[in-house]
Amino acid sequence: MRRLGEVLNGRGDRRPRPVAGRAGRTVSAVFGIVAVAFAFGYLFGGAQMRTGLMLLSGMIAAVAIAAGLRLYRVADQRPWILVIIALLMLTVANAAWFRAALDGVAKPPDLLVVPPQLGGYVFLLAASLMIVLKHAPRDASGTIDAAVWGISLAAPLWEFAFRPQMLRMGVGTAGLFLVLTQLLVLLGICGALLRVARTSESGRSCLNYLFGSLGCTILGIAVVNMGPVSGENASLPALFFAVGYLSLGAAGLHPSVKQLSEPAANLAPPTLKLQLGALGTALLLIPVCGAVGLLIGQPADGLLLTIAPLLSIPLVLVRISRLKHALVYQATHDELTGLVNRRQLFTEMHKAIAAHAGGAPGDLALIYCDLNGFKPVNDEYGHEAGDAILRATAVRITGAARSGDVVARIGGDEFLIFCAEADDVTARALSDRIARSIAVPVRWGGHDLMVTAAVGTVTWTDRRIVAPDELLAAADARMYADKRDSAQGRQHLRTERVDESREVLPDVVQVDPVEAESGIAS
Repeated sequence: MRRLGEVLNGRGDRRPRPVAGRAGRTVSAVFGIVAVAFAFGYLFGGAQMRTGLMLLSGMIAAVAIAAGLRLYRVADQRPWILVIIALLMLTVANAAWFRAALDGVAKPPDLLVVPPQLGGYVFLLAASLMIVLKHAPRDASGTIDAAVWGISLAAPLWEFAFRPQMLRMGVGTAGLFLVLTQLLVLLGICGALLRVARTSESGRSCLNYLFGSLGCTILGIAVVNMGPVSGENASLPALFFAVGYLSLGAAGLHPSVKQLSEPAANLAPPTLKLQLGALGTALLLIPVCGAVGLLIGQPADGLLLTIAPLLSIPLVLVRISRLKHALVYQATHDELTGLVNRRQLFTEMHKAIAAHAGGAPGDLALIYCDLNGFKPVNDEYGHEAGDAILRATAVRITGAARSGDVVARIGGDEFLIFCAEADDVTARALSDRIARSIAVPVRWGGHDLMVTAAVGTVTWTDRRIVAPDELLAAADARMYADKRDSAQGRQHLRTERVDESREVLPDVVQVDPVEAESGIAS
């Protein structure tokens, strides 16, 4: 029988998915057994056992997370290291309570409890935000909206459940401030994580344990502040917090921690969506709940009306800023491929041409690329196949181009590559790489989709201003000449350079797509 570590790490088994499934079930089973044992300890144990279990839960969680990071080789361990630090700080506070129970003291000194607890929750908050932000680039707008909704939904929970009971119990302003802030932050994180769950299917199990930990923490806060917690109920919050720690440890030990910590890259352009009605409704909950006391002759809730906007308004400002960036992106990029569009390409060309005319080193090159065989593929397999071809072509051209080159899609199956500081040899090599990379079949729906490229290239050496349209027209002419030559079955190495006297000289290579597809070196 293999050891638990081998099962969790998948050693000795070449089928990763079944191993991951067994490891996940093992973690769930162990979590359930330990949670039940803790519940029995709470029900039938004394104060020393209860505080001891509280201490032990944080230590178990820290060890479990450290083991998970090692077993699954999580690349970005920073959020989970923060969680471990938070658990160690909370363990200091729990150790103080355990020592007080051993000594028969009602409570430990505040210096041993309050600072470690506050520090621990700060680190937990930072870790949660890091996890959320790793997924935010894929769905930043939706994540911000969900966080705002979480904060807003905390308003009625606070106003109609927590606050009245805490006022009856005589809790002071400082206590009200602390609990309200905890609720707003925790529910804001819950909202953001719920949105992350929509885009992280593979990390769902880890997220579920995180939700369990947040839920237990909120329940513990509710029991502490809404009571009664005297007598046999005095340790009930500790049970909730202990199970929350264990759930946090299970999240770090579950195989899905790697998928949650390392979200897959999303090359799609940012979404452009502002649901003003939904966002406005969320923001209205806060002032409505805060001012509801005025309707029954009571003062408004100044704490809620102050603290909640301080948390939600910055998120809304970030949301609006991202909307602005999304609008700019949509105006300057092609929606399907994410490449720059004709307008942005010409903007970049104007800047480079002006710099070149002013004496910038090197010459300029423009490469016009048109796909051969795209329409038959689109007609036979449908527009989805055609879109797959266009996206693959964009990725391949970008991969073949240099880091400073501008790659654009100007419509249909037409692509442009603008190169600053490029001589004839550079343009020749780049044209060759592009044609050869495009000729590689694209796998889609069980089919190998084949297209080739007609490539027209021009260089500009004259130190004066020229309209981008002129270079585009010259490259377009070269590209169509290449198409005619390919259709006639001739191998042409065509060149064109626009020099100081604007004469066409034969020294930039035009690659034949048939030659590129067959893999013959030009």
